[in-house]
Amino acid sequence: MDIAFGRRSVVAEIGDDGGTGAGAGVVADFVPAAEKYARLGSIGEGGMGTVMLVRDNDLLRDVAMKVLRPEYAEHAATKRRFVAEAQATSQLEHPGIPPVHDVGTTPDGKVYFTMKVVRGDTLSSLLKKLLLGVKEVRQEYSLHRLITVLERIAEAVHFAHEKGVLHRDLKPDNIMLGAYGEVHVMDWGIAKVGAEIDGDETGEDAVRTVATDQPLKTQFGTVKGTIPYMSPEQARGEPLDRRSDVYALGTILYEMLTLHPAFEGTGVALILEVAGGRFPAVESRNPRRPVPESLAAISRRAMAMDPAARPATARAMAGELRNWLDGRAEKERRHREAEGLSAHGRAAMARYVAATRSIDAAERAVTDEESNFKAWQTLPEKRRLLDARRAVVDARRAVAMAFAETTKLLEGALLAEPDNAGARAVLADLWRGRLDDAESRGAADDAAHAETMVRRYDDGPLAAYLAGDGSLELAGDPPGAAVSLIRFEDRDGFYVAGPERDLGATPLGPLPLPMGSYLATLRRTGFPDVRYPVHIRRNRIWRGRVRQRTRQQIGEGFVYVPGGPFIYGDGRDTRVVDLPDFAIATSPVTFGDWAEFLASTERDAGLDAAKKLCPGTSGDGPYMERGADGVWRALPNNCEGPTRERCLRAHGPDFDRLLPVAGVSWYDAVAYCEWKSRATGREWRLPSEEEREKAARGVDGRRFPWGDVEDASLGKCRDSREELPQPEPVGTFPTATSVYGMVDAAGSSWDWTDSWFDERRLSRVLRGGSWLNFLEHLRCFDRNTGEPGNRSPLSGLRCARSL
Repeated sequence: MDIAFGRRSVVAEIGDDGGTGAGAGVVADFVPAAEKYARLGSIGEGGMGTVMLVRDNDLLRDVAMKVLRPEYAEHAATKRRFVAEAQATSQLEHPGIPPVHDVGTTPDGKVYFTMKVVRGDTLSSLLKKLLLGVKEVRQEYSLHRLITVLERIAEAVHFAHEKGVLHRDLKPDNIMLGAYGEVHVMDWGIAKVGAEIDGDETGEDAVRTVATDQPLKTQFGTVKGTIPYMSPEQARGEPLDRRSDVYALGTILYEMLTLHPAFEGTGVALILEVAGGRFPAVESRNPRRPVPESLAAISRRAMAMDPAARPATARAMAGELRNWLDGRAEKERRHREAEGLSAHGRAAMARYVAATRSIDAAERAVTDEESNFKAWQTLPEKRRLLDARRAVVDARRAVAMAFAETTKLLEGALLAEPDNAGARAVLADLWRGRLDDAESRGAADDAAHAETMVRRYDDGPLAAYLAGDGSLELAGDPPGAAVSLIRFEDRDGFYVAGPERDLGATPLGPLPLPMGSYLATLRRTGFPDVRYPVHIRRNRIWRGRVRQRTRQQIGEGFVYVPGGPFIYGDGRDTRVVDLPDFAIATSPVTFGDWAEFLASTERDAGLDAAKKLCPGTSGDGPYMERGADGVWRALPNNCEGPTRERCLRAHGPDFDRLLPVAGVSWYDAVAYCEWKSRATGREWRLPSEEEREKAARGVDGRRFPWGDVEDASLGKCRDSREELPQPEPVGTFPTATSVYGMVDAAGSSWDWTDSWFDERRLSRVLRGGSWLNFLEHLRCFDRNTGEPGNRSPLSGLRCARSL
């Protein structure tokens, strides 16, 4: 202790042995220490004083002593300011403000006060080390730790404000970070005491000092080195309030975020920059140090030129920092971002819906234009048609782009806020539309994907929609038919009939039913049972009216197909078609049936006429021959090898009669129907392609008569047997029987229909696939084409009649 000074000590020294020999524990004579304080070393220099480390001999602790500098010893105003600093600081009893312990004069008349020693580093020094990349500092002081420091600083400043004190010199140099996590706001030397709080004079607990506030220009040390942290109004010498300190807190935040002060330079130029609030954007000040947007926003608000745009109090700013620290600020920012993207997504969805409607109009325009042109016309002549087709392409592209834009915006909203209710609801509704479209087209894969997406985004409002329950209303003509119902269960794409239950008598309903495919059977005495398939689409009511027909009306060898809607086509060509009642032959026309036709023709028109109708092709020759007994028979080479051996075992030696007739032209098929009509007195005709498709697939849009699974063992095609493909008797594959009871609904032979394939009416449509085709041609919606006069080894016929 090289120098002793300060007032006299008042604490008696105790003997080393705790007594004087008169007995243990007896206090020694009172011997005061020479001085209360003893100097240990220097801490630093300030504007008005020197700060030293001294030992308090009374309390046996080290404290910081700030002593007025000698040059101000005779300056009364400075002395008052110095004492006022001590008084103000002593009354700011806050953990973030070092406490003042004592104030007095040294024996030589120097004014001093003592305060807590804060051991550690200044925030300014710490930020410089971070800028230099000091590893230990970077590891200890993350951005989160720095913001915690600033939040504590802001709370201490708010406490001072509530006591009527403005600091006016907040800067990193005046923030001390203790070795044990302490954060102290230092140097209240130019603080303004007695400031108004929200326009009101401070109350009884306000800080009181011996000095009154002096104009800024008379304050020592308030410009040099602190200009970059002043508020614009302070730099302009205007009246200040607590929002000036809030601005300074903003500059400290700016420096924490960027490791650079907001303002740099010297002299008048620097003051002008500060007064004008011109500083680099916090986001781009240090490209190597990314700045969280929510913190950048807090910094911008705190450093707003207009004090009214800043946080109203230091506590309000501390709250914003605290929100960021515990995630609320970032959550709120993400919520705002998500809400904005969600709003844009809703607008984009409206454009998407409008675009989808434009496709329908564009496609109708193409259909209208196609009727005005012929295929052989030149491109210039077809300009309107080409333009219409281009409009469809453009419309579809616009839909795709609108959908992409909508999903991008809404999924962006969910990236910002995964549980944003608005974005999730719009996405659920968007995919609901896609699901409706896919189901209307019978596109099972697209529907499954869309349903998955609806379930992903729906938070409950679409629960009933996703369940898909609908209902059935069924009327009978005449009424009173008993109705039973089975539900088809999808087992790996193969539809299996579930348990049958009685529903009562017609009329019935509305009967709640889950979404799916059903078969209702109507039974009434005097009438054959009616097989009536029902398709309950998502949240839809199936309304049907079934007229019961007598066996005579339907005809022997025919099945009844009740009228009503069914899903026709596939993919973009899918549509709902409504047909009236009709009947269709249970089986294709066989060689045995054709033999009767040839024999009748021979009797009526002669052998040459019959020979002209003999099935066959130019390459294979005839498929039938007239025996010596005058009987027309199928040739044995129509079915050979292992297939023939199997058929002989299963059907006997006359099985050739059961093979589907082939090698007949469309004209031959029409001639057969006309003969049957004359012979029976009832209409026999070729079905339209719509009738042939409905009879094969029912009403639910299944791809094959048995369901959606593609399996060659279920219908007669080229891969159905191990040996080379050969035709087989009708009905050999019962799984290819339709819901109405029509056998060989897929495979065996192509059926001629009465429908034209092209607008020039050069070819007719064939349906059903054949024994030599790949499985894909057995799909109920698959179409083939043939010139009416052409005879193919794969083409036969099946008859129908109107009811």
